[in-house]
Amino acid sequence: MTSRRKFLSQWAGAGAAGLGAGLGMFSLSGHSASPTGYKALVVIHLNGGNDANDMIVPTDAAFSDYTKARPSIALKSDMLLAISGTHLGHKMALNTACSSLLPLFNSGRLGFVVNAGALVKPTTAAQVLNGTATLPPYLYSHPEQTQYMQGWTGDEDPSGWGGRALENMDPGRTFKAPLITINTNDNTLVLGQKSRVINANSGGSRYMGRADLTDSTNRWTQILESLTRLQSVNNVEAEYARTFKGVFSDSKQLALADSMAQNPSGNFASDDIAVRLQYAAKIIPFYKSTGATRQIFQIQWGSFDTHANQRYTSVMTGNASQDTQLAQLANALAAFDESMVKAGLGNEVAVLITSEFGRTLDPAAGYGSDHAWGSHWMVMGGGVNGGRFYGDKFPSLVLGGVDDAHNQKRGYWVPQFSSDQVAADLLMWLGLPADQLTKVMPNLVNFSKKSVGFMNG
Repeated sequence: MTSRRKFLSQWAGAGAAGLGAGLGMFSLSGHSASPTGYKALVVIHLNGGNDANDMIVPTDAAFSDYTKARPSIALKSDMLLAISGTHLGHKMALNTACSSLLPLFNSGRLGFVVNAGALVKPTTAAQVLNGTATLPPYLYSHPEQTQYMQGWTGDEDPSGWGGRALENMDPGRTFKAPLITINTNDNTLVLGQKSRVINANSGGSRYMGRADLTDSTNRWTQILESLTRLQSVNNVEAEYARTFKGVFSDSKQLALADSMAQNPSGNFASDDIAVRLQYAAKIIPFYKSTGATRQIFQIQWGSFDTHANQRYTSVMTGNASQDTQLAQLANALAAFDESMVKAGLGNEVAVLITSEFGRTLDPAAGYGSDHAWGSHWMVMGGGVNGGRFYGDKFPSLVLGGVDDAHNQKRGYWVPQFSSDQVAADLLMWLGLPADQLTKVMPNLVNFSKKSVGFMNG
């Protein structure tokens, strides 16, 4: 006979849906009465600080500034794909590694948010240089900068803007499976103050130990389910039982989604970001069909901390080059968008692509770049006013120029949009009332313009 201790230890070692700490948990089986319809936001964070200076490049007179500023890693003209029209006063081109994105841009399903990042309040390069700027905490640090731009407001409240927003949209906590990560350890963005977070694994979550969650007749599944009905007068034990019930329910739902949902129609490759987005494209229609109305998915992926070997060298430091990763990302995004359109969700799913900071315009030794600040982000989906570059200006690609906020003239761009302003567009599209924005993202009180304006409703 299997002892209770042995059984629980077998379960504890199993890969299954995880949990974000909190007391008032969302009900997996509940349905939202308001808002109606279905909308989902997928946030893809490029780990390490993507060098967007080598993703979008001006091809007019500013191209000579670009090549002069970073001769060792600048893209050559034959590595650029022209973007039609004039944007922010420039002729623009896209890194050919991102060629799969150009049809999405041209069709109005993808837009670029120029020079976004972490900001406490509107700031200029001059204020940074003369020491009067209010800077975000831990600026240029990977983990803290990632968490800050995802809504972290300090150790007293580790939650993020995604989790807080859905809680404010649904104070009764009736949304079904609203907050999900896919193969992601840091769940700051989708962590609420009272909410359960589902940690999904693209490899599947059919088994919890020896329990087959897709088979209600499996003896181990029945034993686990019986544990979800345990009662206790002890508050700690009662909360543990309620937590376990949530984990079991989430894992079972994911297992059913993975086993019952149809494979998406997009042409996905076999690399890591493609596998994750293929999994998202598979379970999103399933969740909609089973009653979900609002969902936020978080994915953190990549190795963009390219201090060396960014390009023009065959030597790698254990990471793929920037161009290799950008190509994988672009192809996966195109396949995901195709899948959503063919599933009838082309206007109901939006994608935001971020990175914690950009890189120095001035290259680092070894064909790389160092930590900087503002970077170019992307938004995708039928709800996006695409085919546009959002911003008042494109940064001057001159070391020590008017937009350089580094005292040694290395090319740091102060963001013209805060991460909160970018998030505001997407959260209002999801259904968060405008008067709740500053409750979800307190620093927005410092900005007269609360959003960017790239969503079409």
